[in-house]
Amino acid sequence: MQMLSSPLQTTAGVGPLHITVGSCLAIPDDLSGSSRYTMVRHSKLQKQVLNLYRQFLRAGKEKPGFLPRIQAEFRKNASIPRTDVMHIEYLYRRGQRQLEQLRDVNTKQMGTFVKTKLEER
Repeated sequence: MQMLSSPLQTTAGVGPLHITVGSCLAIPDDLSGSSRYTMVRHSKLQKQVLNLYRQFLRAGKEKPGFLPRIQAEFRKNASIPRTDVMHIEYLYRRGQRQLEQLRDVNTKQMGTFVKTKLEER
């Protein structure tokens, strides 16, 4: 989460203005400190990833034990730099395929591949 720090004073004149709204930055429309803010827009790819995450959460609700794994996977990949578009697009396409598998009525469990100490060499 990013925070915008501005030398502007709040309307009450108490300290600098710090505004955080979710993962978006809120920027005052004018210097008067009004309560209207302009939101920084997400890119098309960011919107697609957020939509995919919501779809995963909805699909995972119906299957016990899936939500923590879904959340952990998205948190792990949140550290990927925004400039690494190829990697993000690859993970997005892979996520779409995994979502289809999750939505399948025959899916009951989720398995993972884990590197053992012998494989890490």
